Amino acid sequence: MIGLHFAWNAVEGMLGIPVSGIVSQGFFDVELSGPALLTGGSFGLEASIVPVMISLMIAIPMLIRAQRKGHIHSRK
Repeated sequence: MIGLHFAWNAVEGMLGIPVSGIVSQGFFDVELSGPALLTGGSFGLEASIVPVMISLMIAIPMLIRAQRKGHIHSRK
């Protein structure tokens, strides 16, 4: 997960998209426009609903598979 987070931030920065509210010089001059729910506003894409939905689409099948294989145990 740490590597995925690092890669996400690195790609955003290289593309010129603000990362956690910090604007960096990337390969492109990017100006996000549209509702903050979709663009994340001045904070960057990680403040939008897009990565939340992508994360859920990845996590839910993984959790279902782990449950079916018996890798998820309840606390007692």
